[in-house]
Amino acid sequence: MPYRGIFFEKNQPFHIVSRAVEGIKIFENEEDCYRFIFHFWAANIGRRNPNIRGRDIIKAGQALLQGEDIPPKFIIEEHPPFVYLLDFSLVITHDHLYLVPNVENSVPSLIQKLNNGFAKYFNLKHGRKNTLFGDRYKSILVGTEFQSDAVSRYVSIINPLDVYQPGWRENGLKNWEEAFNFLKNYQFSSFPDKIGKRNSGILAPREILERYSILYKDREECRKFVEEFLKQKSSPLSLLE
Repeated sequence: MPYRGIFFEKNQPFHIVSRAVEGIKIFENEEDCYRFIFHFWAANIGRRNPNIRGRDIIKAGQALLQGEDIPPKFIIEEHPPFVYLLDFSLVITHDHLYLVPNVENSVPSLIQKLNNGFAKYFNLKHGRKNTLFGDRYKSILVGTEFQSDAVSRYVSIINPLDVYQPGWRENGLKNWEEAFNFLKNYQFSSFPDKIGKRNSGILAPREILERYSILYKDREECRKFVEEFLKQKSSPLSLLE
């Protein structure tokens, strides 16, 4: 059945946003972020082995981000990857996933498995019993190349800056060089992969990334574009636009 009347067609990109209820800071702790990364990978191809220890899940999340292999026993593989992940960012209270379905209408199953699995862990850790994510995640169809480039920038550049400097969109960036260094070193977004610092294992193969986002095609051009963007947003004149 389509999700809310939306059919997630194979090879058609979507921008997915899931927010925690009541502004709960679900990605404030690095261990929780690594857990989410692992849960995504497990949900995308099957389910996690219930006998895996918590510290091993955290190490697996770290390894996946660095493009390293994880032990096959950690995950019970049940199906081909539901989606190819193009971009992502974890931003304190919510997550952004820019993805392409690899299996028709697989996105609802993926998000349900991902959010339910992470919520179960998070609630147990923090002594909660109530719903963690809102009942409905936000899904946006990306229909053109222009939209695709805009979403890719929004997910991996604009949103992580909210972690670096809350309020920067209204007040401007204080220091563009520090902002760039933050983006380059922030593990929980796909920006380090765009500039060649990392080759994350949870992202789609390179040829698919380049097909859907121009920012993956030329790493030096991506770096220059982002530097110019940050300089503009740190200029007092940008606040007048």
